[in-house]
Amino acid sequence: MKRFLTLALVLTTVVSQAQQIPLYSNAFFTPFVYNPAQSGSKGVTEAALIHRRQWADVQGSPETSALTLNGAMNKQKFGYSLYGYSDRTDVFQQLGIYGAYAYHVQLSEKNYLSFGLGAGYLNRTIDLQAVRVVDPNDPVLLLTPSSRGVFDLNAGVNLRISGLQIGVAVPQLLNNKIKYSENYNGDVFFQLIRHYVVNASYDLEVQGDRMVLTPYVLLRSAENVPIQFDGGAMFNMKKYGYVGAQYRSDYAVTASLGVYLTDELSVGYSHDFSTSDYSTALGTSNEFMLRYSFGSNARNERLENEIKKLKANDKAQMDQMEERVDERLEEFKDQLKKEQAAAAAANPPVVAPNPNNAGGTGNQDNNAGNTNVNPVVPVQPNANPNNNATANGGYPAENLATSVEPGSKGFYVVAGVFSSEANARRQLDNVTGQGLQARFFRDPVNGFYYVYVLKFNNYRDAAKAKSTKMNGAYNGELWIKIVE
Repeated sequence: MKRFLTLALVLTTVVSQAQQIPLYSNAFFTPFVYNPAQSGSKGVTEAALIHRRQWADVQGSPETSALTLNGAMNKQKFGYSLYGYSDRTDVFQQLGIYGAYAYHVQLSEKNYLSFGLGAGYLNRTIDLQAVRVVDPNDPVLLLTPSSRGVFDLNAGVNLRISGLQIGVAVPQLLNNKIKYSENYNGDVFFQLIRHYVVNASYDLEVQGDRMVLTPYVLLRSAENVPIQFDGGAMFNMKKYGYVGAQYRSDYAVTASLGVYLTDELSVGYSHDFSTSDYSTALGTSNEFMLRYSFGSNARNERLENEIKKLKANDKAQMDQMEERVDERLEEFKDQLKKEQAAAAAANPPVVAPNPNNAGGTGNQDNNAGNTNVNPVVPVQPNANPNNNATANGGYPAENLATSVEPGSKGFYVVAGVFSSEANARRQLDNVTGQGLQARFFRDPVNGFYYVYVLKFNNYRDAAKAKSTKMNGAYNGELWIKIVE
C-alpha cells in the first residue's frame, strides 16, 4: 500500500506537467495569482470567483475553485491581494490560502517597477476512504494521516513601461515537503516543486482607452518538467465586455468571452478545445468567472477623459493663440515701419545755418559760441494720462481695476482667490499697499472671492499681463479668471 501512495503522489506531480500550481484560463484578469508583484496594479479593489472543471468525462479529473481579492493603497504605491483555492484531483485535494504585498516604485508618469512577496499555507489531503486496495487493513492506510500542511512563499518582480509589462515570479519558493508519515519502510510525503513563471503583455489602444487589444505570453517551468507556453490575446471593450483566444502548449486552444453586466460586475466563460490525441475521450474543459469591482472605476475614467480633453483643448487654444500672436506681431512690425516712414517724411530734420558761414561753406564750430539747432524729433503723446497707470504696469485706464465693473464679462488678471470676504479684503489691502489699483468680486457659481488688478476683452492680452507680472509692476503670483 505504501508503494501505491508513493506512486500516486509521484504520478500526480509528473502528469500535471508543472501544474502543481493550479491553471486558469482567466489568469489574464488575476495575474497576482502567479506573480505577487502585480497585486494592486490596476489601482481598484476587485474580487473574483473562479470555478474550473477539466476533462469532464474522466472520473476524478481536476476541479478547481478559487476566490481572490485585490486592491491598492496610498495612491497605488502599495498593493495587496488575497487568494484562496481548492484543487481536487481524484483522491487528492489541495487547499491553499495566500496573502501578498506589492511595492510599486514610480519611475515616471506611466512607468513602474514593482516588487511582491506572498506567504501562504498549503494543505494536501488524501481521501483514504476512496482508495481501492486488496487489503483494507494495510498498516500504511492505518498509520498514514489523511491531511498535512506546510508553509509556503511566493516572490515576484514586474516592470511596467506605458502599455508594456514584463514580470518574473517564483511560486513555491521554499521547495518544501508535505510529509505524511515516517515508518520502517520509508517516508510518505509530497514534494512541492519550485516553479518559475515569466509573463509579458502589451496594451494596444484601439479607440483611446475604451477598447484595448492586449497580446500576452506566459511561460511556466519547474525542475525536470517541460516548459509550458501560453500565448494569446484579449480584446477588452470597457463598456460591453471582452473576447479572447489562447494557445497552451501540449494542452488546448482556449476561447474566452465576458460581459460587463454593470460598471462593477462582469461574468466570463472560457472553453478549452483539447489538442490531445485523446480529446474525444477526455471530454470538455470549462471555466467560469464572476468579477466585482468595489467602487466603480467608471467615474475615475470619465474624470481622466475629461482632463485629457481639457489638456487637448488648452494645447489647441495655445497653438492658435501663438499663431495669432505671430500674425499680429508681423502686422505690428509692418505698421510700425509705415508709421516711422511717414513720420520721417512729415518731419525732416531742420538744421539752422551758421551765421559765421555766410557762404554756406566751412565748418561749424561748436566751441565758438554759435547756436546750433538739433534735429526735431516728434514727441509721442502719453498713451495713458492716468498717473496710476504707470504703477499698474503702463496699462490703459480702461483695463485698470477701478475702471472695471466687478464681475462683468471678460478676462481678469487675478492676484488672489479666497473662500472668505475677510481674506479677500486683506489681500486687497496688500495689493493696494504696493501702489496698485485692485478690486474684488464674488463668483456666484462657486462662491469664491477674486482680487483682480486688470481686465481685458481677450485671453491673449490677459495671458501676457500674467506672464510679465504686469510688466514687472507686481511681484506676486497672478492667475486668469474667465467670466462668461
